[in-house]
Amino acid sequence: MEVFDQLAEKYQGEHSSNPFQTALIERIGALLPAGTSVLDLGCGTGVPTAKLLTGSDHRVVGVDISEGMLKLAREQVPAAEFVHADFKDLPGDFGRFEAVTAFFSLLMLSKADIERVLDKAAGWVGPGGYLGIGMVNFDGDSLPFEFLGVPVTVSGYLEPDLAAVVEARGFRVESVETVDFTPADGPPESQIFLLARRAAS
Repeated sequence: MEVFDQLAEKYQGEHSSNPFQTALIERIGALLPAGTSVLDLGCGTGVPTAKLLTGSDHRVVGVDISEGMLKLAREQVPAAEFVHADFKDLPGDFGRFEAVTAFFSLLMLSKADIERVLDKAAGWVGPGGYLGIGMVNFDGDSLPFEFLGVPVTVSGYLEPDLAAVVEARGFRVESVETVDFTPADGPPESQIFLLARRAAS
């Protein structure tokens, strides 16, 4: 998507140092045995998610629609594998991973597409695997929004609704919190960070 090609470096500058996101990534990394695989949906520039997880000896496959974002990701996180694709169109048999993460990437989809991606995520994550999500805390479906000065459409859920959508896909929510975060040069945001786990077979 050309929008994100143009915004790659600006996005990283404003959104790569969220302590709440970092804490959840580090928690997932600590829960997984070394060498296990993580699928990062909407991986952006690879920072912080892929960088932190490869740094703790995990194999990361990042998927993003923006070549501009992926160019930075490949430079910054050479240990990860990056795939140029629209993650909502990935096949259900794309692979099996010990965790799937999606930090502020589901926002750019309609609610129907978010729920289709979560259905597929339940298949990508093996029994006992984890799902980590970062979302903005609001209720809306494909609403117009200006993101870093560029018009986009965004969707979101309130915390209990996001938890219910995830649990309906066969995950058990391990933790969910709503926090206030202010990006550099941006207005404060209410954000949700959720960690869920698939039932072990």
